[in-house]
Amino acid sequence: MSDYEITESDIEGMMHYLRVFHPENANEGYATEMLQYLKATFHRMALTDPDALDKLYESFQRTKTSP
Repeated sequence: MSDYEITESDIEGMMHYLRVFHPENANEGYATEMLQYLKATFHRMALTDPDALDKLYESFQRTKTSP
């Protein structure tokens, strides 16, 4: 995979999300596993369905250009 390493800041951010939306899973281990899963999912998407990744990118771009 890429050289990207999950940081403590990433884990804290994910834990914040989990505390708000899924408090039953708001712990460091779960947050780390979820980040690893998302990283692997994006990597797999890039290899197997680049069009879906492009759609995600385009959706993100719309948020950057919207007022």
